[in-house]
Order: sequence, then C-alpha cells, then structure tokens
Amino acid sequence: MSIYIYLAVGCVALGMILTFIVLFICQYFNIDISQNLWIIAIPAVLSIILNIIFIELYLKYRRK
Repeated sequence: MSIYIYLAVGCVALGMILTFIVLFICQYFNIDISQNLWIIAIPAVLSIILNIIFIELYLKYRRK
C-alpha cells in the first residue's frame, strides 16, 4: 500500500518541477499567464496522467 503513496508523492514532485519549467518558459517567451491560464493546467494534467501510467505499470509487473 505504501508504494502508491510513494508514486503519488513522486508525481506531485514531478508536477511541481514541470510547473516551474512551464513558468520559466512563459517568462522566457514573454507569455502573459493571466491571459492564458490554461498553460498552468498542462503540468497538472501531465502529472495525473503519469501517476496513472506508473500505477498501471506497477500493477502489471508486480503480478509476474
């Protein structure tokens, strides 16, 4: 059961890193985030998708 917690915490950390990367890219290209709030959703959605993929891969290879 604790493996799911480790996977979730890892994906949260990855999501935070992706958020900072997106913010730095927006700053570099001079993109106004207040007018493009959907850009902030990219790291959150990507982190959730990665969490689901990692859990499915864990369940697939744990059974064998």
